[in-house]
Amino acid sequence: AVLATLFSGTVNSTFAADKMSKGQVHFKVLIENISDKNGLTAQDGSKYRFGLSPGVYTLGKNAESLFKDGAKASAAIESMAEDGKIDLFKGVSGKFEIPVGADKPAPIFEGGSYEFKFSASKGARLNFVTMFGPSNDLFYAPRQAIDLFDAKGNPITGDVTDKFLLWDAGTEVNQPPGIGPDQAPLQKAPKTGAREHGVVHMVNDGFTYPKTTSVMRVTISVQ
Repeated sequence: AVLATLFSGTVNSTFAADKMSKGQVHFKVLIENISDKNGLTAQDGSKYRFGLSPGVYTLGKNAESLFKDGAKASAAIESMAEDGKIDLFKGVSGKFEIPVGADKPAPIFEGGSYEFKFSASKGARLNFVTMFGPSNDLFYAPRQAIDLFDAKGNPITGDVTDKFLLWDAGTEVNQPPGIGPDQAPLQKAPKTGAREHGVVHMVNDGFTYPKTTSVMRVTISVQ
């Protein structure tokens, strides 16, 4: 089974202004797993490793196209949220799947990171999704796509982790995070959990999850 476990300020420098004058700014997004190296505490008191899966990102007019709060999850969101797989996404701006310093796709655990780069002009917005692992079908994403430029047209830089929320795809019944038998890597195969037949919503299942800013950090910089 595919392992289901597996980002503010404003810059106004001469460099950024020069990039703006050419109509494009070169951005880098860094996604870091900053969870405790000793693991997170599960409901039964045991420890589990927190991970983030490979993901995809969208820009511009398609920035809000990955999912919709209150709507049925697409097959692509389901596959990513349950199993950390991103091969079903079509028409996205790009993907991040190879951890920094690695040479092949993999989830990231404590101390690991992903990064991706792109160019954008005034008015551009950014969105991305990555799975919370281990879980049945949870993922991180902002409530709304992130504006990459402020009201004055300056590119946004800095820590934007506080814009990210933990979502439930509504496709598989949740079990306690880290110890559910239908969560990878414990599950015997993908799609082995009970079907939920629900819709995408912010997670609210009675289980305890870590504060987002304690396990992941998302930083935007200008290159």
